Amino acid sequence: MKYGLLIHKPTSNLGDDIQSYAIERFLPQVDYLVDREWIHSFKSDKGEPVATVMAAWWMRYKWAWPPSKDIYPLFVGWHYSDQAAAKQAGCPVGYDFLTGIGGKYLEAYGPVGCRDEYTLQSLKDKGIEAEFSGCITLTLPKQKKVPHEREYICLVDVSAKVEKYVRARLEGTDIDIKVITHDVDQKAYKTLQWSERSQIVEDTLTVYQNAKCVLTRRLHCALPCLAMGVPVLLVIHTLESIRFDPYYDWLRCCKPEQYISGEYDFDVLNPPDNKTNHLETRRSLTRKVEEFIADTMNRDHPEELLKFHVPEKKVEKWRYKKMLSAAKTWYHVNRADREEIRDLQKTEKGSGRNRKQLSLLTEQEYFEEWEKFRKSLFLRTIPEKNQMLEQRMLVELRYMRKNYDEMKRLKNKLKK
Repeated sequence: MKYGLLIHKPTSNLGDDIQSYAIERFLPQVDYLVDREWIHSFKSDKGEPVATVMAAWWMRYKWAWPPSKDIYPLFVGWHYSDQAAAKQAGCPVGYDFLTGIGGKYLEAYGPVGCRDEYTLQSLKDKGIEAEFSGCITLTLPKQKKVPHEREYICLVDVSAKVEKYVRARLEGTDIDIKVITHDVDQKAYKTLQWSERSQIVEDTLTVYQNAKCVLTRRLHCALPCLAMGVPVLLVIHTLESIRFDPYYDWLRCCKPEQYISGEYDFDVLNPPDNKTNHLETRRSLTRKVEEFIADTMNRDHPEELLKFHVPEKKVEKWRYKKMLSAAKTWYHVNRADREEIRDLQKTEKGSGRNRKQLSLLTEQEYFEEWEKFRKSLFLRTIPEKNQMLEQRMLVELRYMRKNYDEMKRLKNKLKK
């Protein structure tokens, strides 16, 4: 059996690689790197099945679904992002691609192991068999202990106010502070080999392992610390994020203002032990992945494992209809955003920024561009249409990000 390691090649968040690192620990070997966002186009060398643990945040390119016929999946640690519900810029079509053929794919390989309650309930609402598996990073082992001259505390992507408070708290002690971020340079990072990226993850986890305690707002810092037994405090602006449920109950957590005011007591000089709610989930998830690997190893006919048998032409026709519908939805969302930006710009005073500097289209320019694209789809084959629609989706995503950033800037400015 061949094995694939799921990665997000152009990531800007180290948390993606921490999940991949956790997956790799279970694999007997890595024969392929499988890019999460283009999983529908993956091809193995000889068309053979490739066993792949599908633990990740799914997905920015929602139209890249269902996965390739060459993928034999294990669905655990699964979060399917609904950007509207998460209040993020991104594809506005929610779970549309998990209906019809997209849902049948999940049903074929279910139950789907979800890492959060929102994904679990959303799949159940669609009639897809699902269960709670927890996040794959909960299976991480302890890292090596490294001698160091002075104790230290890690602050991972916390606010400046929290950092200032902790520095004041440690003044006069022999305890150092390591300020760390999970943000990575996307352009530079995607050029690295997986072995280099894996080493960065391991080095980062080793720093956490040897810390006196860790304060963070990052899910994939907090859960690895929980798994490794490192005292950790989740300091996050909202206690209602769909990505963090049920982990709010598993972690020591509070809002920044609660920590700074002393309302929430977490003594960095004498940090309390972590809760143990996660241990049964850790054991269950580890057992599930190990059983998947054991079941796939040394098979003479791995193709017998495949359960999704919808013809590729039928899948492509379904993807075309779904992508066209999604593109139309996105068009209306982006056009409405442009109208809101126009209205906000009318009330903005003293701005030196203009439309050309922002690379934003007017509503009319956007409409004309869309119409030109729509007409160009006629008299094309389904594969050609799908390729054009995939490129169009990437264009819409860029527009949405620009719109989102500009609306955020304008609204923040107008609040002052």
